[in-house]
Amino acid sequence: MTTPSRPDATGLLRTAAFALLFAGAAVVGRLTVVEGTGVNLVWPAAGVGALWLLLQRGRATFVLDCALLVAVVLATDLLTGEDLLVSGGLAAVNLGQAGLVVLLYRRLAGSTGAAGPLLLDMRDLGGLLLATGIATTAGAAVGTVVLAVADGSWSVLGLVVWQARNGAAVLVVVALGLRVRQLLLTRRGPVVDGMLPFRAPGGWRAVELVLAVAASVLGNVAVFHWMPEYPIAFPLFALTAWVALRFDTGLTVLRTAAVSVVAVVYTLQGEGPFAAVDDVLVRAGIVQAYVALGAALGLALALNRDERLVLVVRLRDAVDYSEERHRQVEVMARASRTVLLAEDPRAAICAAVREAVGADGAYLLEPDGEGHLVSTAVDGLDLPPLRFSTDPSASLTARVFEEGTPYFASHVADEEGVSSDLVEHLGVASAAWQPAVLGEDKVVALIGILWRQPVDVFCATTRGVLQVLGNEAARAIERGNHLAELARAADRDQLTGLANRRRWDEMSTIEVARAQRSRLPLTLLLLDLDHFKAYNDTFGHAAGDVLLHDFAAAATECLRDGDLIARWGGEEFVVALPDCTDEEARPVAERIIAAVPFGQSATVGIAQWCRGETAQDTLARADAALYAGKDAGRARAVLAAQPAVVVG
Repeated sequence: MTTPSRPDATGLLRTAAFALLFAGAAVVGRLTVVEGTGVNLVWPAAGVGALWLLLQRGRATFVLDCALLVAVVLATDLLTGEDLLVSGGLAAVNLGQAGLVVLLYRRLAGSTGAAGPLLLDMRDLGGLLLATGIATTAGAAVGTVVLAVADGSWSVLGLVVWQARNGAAVLVVVALGLRVRQLLLTRRGPVVDGMLPFRAPGGWRAVELVLAVAASVLGNVAVFHWMPEYPIAFPLFALTAWVALRFDTGLTVLRTAAVSVVAVVYTLQGEGPFAAVDDVLVRAGIVQAYVALGAALGLALALNRDERLVLVVRLRDAVDYSEERHRQVEVMARASRTVLLAEDPRAAICAAVREAVGADGAYLLEPDGEGHLVSTAVDGLDLPPLRFSTDPSASLTARVFEEGTPYFASHVADEEGVSSDLVEHLGVASAAWQPAVLGEDKVVALIGILWRQPVDVFCATTRGVLQVLGNEAARAIERGNHLAELARAADRDQLTGLANRRRWDEMSTIEVARAQRSRLPLTLLLLDLDHFKAYNDTFGHAAGDVLLHDFAAAATECLRDGDLIARWGGEEFVVALPDCTDEEARPVAERIIAAVPFGQSATVGIAQWCRGETAQDTLARADAALYAGKDAGRARAVLAAQPAVVVG
């Protein structure tokens, strides 16, 4: 494990706090030395020391922590009358015992990963009990040897009391310290799987907690103060079980620590049910066993309950996860059908994405061919038309499109390259961008997903759903574009790009119907390039094709928006001029004649639609005018005669 090379101010402050706490615990312990034995009836410093090194291991101050632990024990023993040799030996014993607890607990417990040591389940409790038992037994054995070498005050009973007092202290203090640490960690959210957040009891649970506290207080007062002559302390474990099975494990540990202090203090004062034992060492061993058993029982019940609650939460999450995945699969299946059948798949794609991930809005961006990404569909939010440069340095959107890699922003307002005005206007908290990729690397569109409520976790399954929908979107857009191209090809002349005769038949009929309703004039032109066959024979068919193409472009430039020009066939073209009389159409025809490229000319027949005529009727009159122009020398525009009979 790597550690910082130098401790910071916070680390030094934490070390100082542990040192003061350890010193206080050591002083309390030295005040309970049994006269003539060198054995302390209680040694809370064993628990504080183990917790100190357990929480500080791996930090930059760890060596300093170890040195301070030794120094505190040494100073406390010397100041309370112990000689230097014994003080040094006991200091080493305390350091070794705490270090052994740390080493064994980190190896045996399950919740000692990146989050540090925790106490979450029965494996952790088993590790703590085993580490405590081994370390305190070893410490008791070595400690009694130190005392025996110094003054010969060695006894089996003294060793048992030593182990019991240290074991109880380590178990209670380490458990309490780890649960307090967990409480601090859960204020920032669960840091490991299986960590239950602390929830203060409310409603009837709060009433029950008050009753449990009152029962604990009354029970301990009765046992240790009102009826000390009756050995009935162990039935108080029923209250321990009540709290452990019904309330947070941290509350259980806190209650255990409080009850342990009560039992030890009363026993040290010669009161309570354990005071009836004459031998002070036996009495100390019994009360420490009482503390250790109470702590182990409470922790076992509470952690077992925690494991069940974690299992329930995991099962509930698994059910929710399964239901969500089932819903997403249904959405994808439905979206595939909808997208496949939709005339414009873009709106269907946005709706499917929004439904699949529970977003507030979704939009689709596509390149416009002019260096911009523009929105082509929106679902769920009142988004204005979006337009982004495709320069990756200009925006996050353009960068995601360029790289073709999905991106998720839990706090989108903090992301560089995101429009803050748009985020604030829509009240968006989180966002994601999913490229619609065709094949391996062709990005054809970008799907944007927006949430108004923060989304902290974007799981792999949701990413997979978006990837599938993105790929489906790419295929649907490409298929839609291909179909649109086919539709345009069916309506367009391949050489000139103008509407073909089929399209002309449809649109001219619509224009006649519109003129019929609006009573506005409508004029049709029939144009024919003069001497086109001779031009073709002289310069070749390729040159003839260029002439047709360039003439179509030049003639289009002479028309208004809303006018219609089509290739009628060969070198003939037709034009529909809505809201235009035949006299007004003549200058248009003359401009077209003047625009014929390569020094060529054209003849134009002009006919104004008359009520009762079909488009074909009007065009027939324009054709007659065209041939009259041909006979008169070509390169001119000729007005058609009015029909002989007009049906009104």
